[in-house]
Amino acid sequence: MSADASFRRYFRVRDESVSYVLVDAPPATEKNNEFIAFALKYAAAGLDVPRVLFSDVDKGFMCLTDLGNQTLLPLIESDKEQKWYQKAVALLPHVAKVKPIADQGRYNAEFFQLELRLFSDWFCRDLMNVDFSSSQQTVIDECFNLLINNAIEQPQVSVHRDFHARNIMVRDNKSLSIIDFQDTVTGPLTYDAVSLLKDCYFKLSQAERDDLVVQSFEQFQHSHAITCNYEQYKYWFDLMGLQRHLKVCGIFSRLHLRDNKSYYLNDLPLVAEYISEVCDQYDVLGPFKALFDETILPILTTRIDACLP
Repeated sequence: MSADASFRRYFRVRDESVSYVLVDAPPATEKNNEFIAFALKYAAAGLDVPRVLFSDVDKGFMCLTDLGNQTLLPLIESDKEQKWYQKAVALLPHVAKVKPIADQGRYNAEFFQLELRLFSDWFCRDLMNVDFSSSQQTVIDECFNLLINNAIEQPQVSVHRDFHARNIMVRDNKSLSIIDFQDTVTGPLTYDAVSLLKDCYFKLSQAERDDLVVQSFEQFQHSHAITCNYEQYKYWFDLMGLQRHLKVCGIFSRLHLRDNKSYYLNDLPLVAEYISEVCDQYDVLGPFKALFDETILPILTTRIDACLP
């Protein structure tokens, strides 16, 4: 079928009228036990996910139910009424309530610091060839600390970590299913909402996104996950987005430099646009915005073009 950003491979096999998905997920690099455990946990939370019919975790093989070929991404590009996005937003409280597994990780300050180092190391240093002065590094460190504090002060729930339109399947042009959930951890409430509404592969208009952020807030309120006001939620959301997109800069750079998956570089301009948008909204991010505008944006397109075949 296809490959993704991991080392997994997928194959479709048909047995008379029934179709299955076979997964080759090398156990040295892939979280197969977690995938199997979370498939049950997500289903128990009322979410549609592939069922694991057979598995050999030692060899990294699984046989799954087939959810079809239709991901959400192509549909939202022509979704004038936002019906698909509204359906996806409605799933957020259910994901948040997925019960943890025994070894489920947890976002903490150290975890976030490691993620943000991807921006400094893989993106700034290795892809962009930028070396920061001590004063510039102080600006970066202060921004990172702000983002980490914002993340850990939020209500902590189960977080998919990659909840976007490429990881949501559409079944029979009606209902939504979720895939790629093996990295679920306990983390900030707004993390998955940001992944969905500030998708690294597709950009909503500002008005559309604002409406959907309000909807996500109301969904969480209704599920009793939060008691804060909308202004607080929006601040959490925006800074969570900045953290995620700084991390994504590093991940896309690493996919190019280490894994020879250079096509992810094509999405870096949108990610950089998201970063600039958030920095423009909050004065406290002014120093980081100035650094980003001066050192990264002027050379971003040139560096991407030089890396692409």
